[in-house]
Amino acid sequence: MNSQKLNLKNRRGQNIVGILTKPENKIIGTAVLQHGYGGSVNEKHILVMQKAFLINGFQVFNFDSPNSFGESDGEYKNARLGLHANDFDDVTNWVLEQEWFTGKLLVSGHSMGGFASARYALRNSNVVDFAIPFAPVVSGKYWFDSNMKYKNDEMKEWKEKGVLIKESYSTPGRLKESPYDIIIESLNHNLLKENLVFENNILLIACEKDTSCSLESVEYLFNKINSKNKIFKIISGSNHVPRNEDELNELKNIVEVWLSELVKNSE
Repeated sequence: MNSQKLNLKNRRGQNIVGILTKPENKIIGTAVLQHGYGGSVNEKHILVMQKAFLINGFQVFNFDSPNSFGESDGEYKNARLGLHANDFDDVTNWVLEQEWFTGKLLVSGHSMGGFASARYALRNSNVVDFAIPFAPVVSGKYWFDSNMKYKNDEMKEWKEKGVLIKESYSTPGRLKESPYDIIIESLNHNLLKENLVFENNILLIACEKDTSCSLESVEYLFNKINSKNKIFKIISGSNHVPRNEDELNELKNIVEVWLSELVKNSE
């Protein structure tokens, strides 16, 4: 597969680095893919989704969001849900203007990236053909409530100290500093307040044991969306981030099968 590193600027002047990967066979569409809070283009679940898109003929622009741990500008402590979504908007609008953009547009992301891709799809249903929000933040309030339910002591300590410092799961030895302001800012955002009529195809994926973006919140969003072709799938036994081989394979199969059927029917 052919891959190329590309750069662009977001509305705040930050440099964003992404990788454009083309499938081996005919390109039928273009996918924009965004990781979640503190993630990167190289996370296993992000690469699994990318592979499913490529298999179905989509070239993929998988980018490192600013204020994370990838190659783009910014510091982790400055990440916010609204900024994450605005960066998705900026990247997708930029992709649409590039010479290499072709075919149908697919938008997708995980967690905060799930929120961002869903928001973009709901606000731009005239240009988005496929949307795959994976374990999305449905709203800041749902995110807060879920964390209070499952991580009550940690949340109380976070609020009292104003900052939460934890070791990174994906990069042992790296400390992640999260200001409580990220929770406060997230309360300004709610997918349920968007126009929930989506004209095309949407696949919402939840993780069965997700304690951050609960299965119930994702299912509630699914039930509220009015779409001609909407599907809801659950990754069995998975926490917010699927990590073992079975969970990753289930994610890949869900995306790959759903897309392949739609692509076949559109030929």
